[in-house]
Amino acid sequence: MLHHRLLAATGITAIAALTLTACTGEPTSDAAAAEDGSTVVTVATQRQPHLYAAYLYEQFGDAEGITFEVVPMANSTDELNALATGDVDFALMGVPTVISGVSQGQDVKLVASGADGGSGLIGAAGMASVEDLRGARIAHVPGSSQEIALRLTLEAAGIDPDSEVELVSLGYADMSDALARGDIDAYAGAEVNASISLLDGSARVASIYETEIGKVNIGLAVAGSLAEEDPELVQTVVDIHEQATEALREDEDAWIAGVQEQFSFDQAVLEQAAQNIWLRSDLSTDYVSQVEALGEQMVSLGAIDEAPAIDDVLTTEFVSGE
Repeated sequence: MLHHRLLAATGITAIAALTLTACTGEPTSDAAAAEDGSTVVTVATQRQPHLYAAYLYEQFGDAEGITFEVVPMANSTDELNALATGDVDFALMGVPTVISGVSQGQDVKLVASGADGGSGLIGAAGMASVEDLRGARIAHVPGSSQEIALRLTLEAAGIDPDSEVELVSLGYADMSDALARGDIDAYAGAEVNASISLLDGSARVASIYETEIGKVNIGLAVAGSLAEEDPELVQTVVDIHEQATEALREDEDAWIAGVQEQFSFDQAVLEQAAQNIWLRSDLSTDYVSQVEALGEQMVSLGAIDEAPAIDDVLTTEFVSGE
């Protein structure tokens, strides 16, 4: 039976409808939600279009007796920590952070994919190839899928990422402005900043997806203990995640409109970004292989000491199939 989860009296509050959160992007409070007999499930996510599906969960949760609380966070590391401490139940987050967490013994597991792509290798106007990055100042988020792909891309072009470029740690949201000011020469970043830069005249230096890890980026994660203790709850949430993701996949206009309302992004930017995002929820054989390759590359690049077994990183028992 679905159990009732108690919430700590922190800043985590419920959202009653998408329209209630549209202006601020913050969850709004509805104290009755936790007292009406429904199960309260908290989901961490980030302010990016490829992590928007969590805001749609509530539309499918009522029939299952679930009230969803969406908790916006700054990055996947914060989400991992929130999962580990039990502050949230689920998280739409970067797959590399899940792998890193598992390698360090943290109790986290992928139960579905979330989105592929949503990344870009963007440079100043006139940059036409990876070779143009030699000697450049390149921004990245340490430990992200973009950093892994950037390093692999540079190495494939014969450029040593540790000596022939200057890697600069920078948050996703700051990258497009930093490039526009000339503080950096390029960045390996995420949407919507990639599209903002492209519309402002910057260059897509090269595809960031032509490596062993492909487009793998975002997944739905849960504490492994919750998956073991309450598999019915996890199954129900994964089913809802699949429904929400498919609804967005089938209606791109509604997806763009929802993201625009939630986060106040420019529509032209979102239309550009949507062409660089592939929403998904499955854990196909190919996807699992890419996650394995990602773990191996993280070892080779020194991000983790040892790649965890794939069965420790994810489970396919809750997804509906390929």
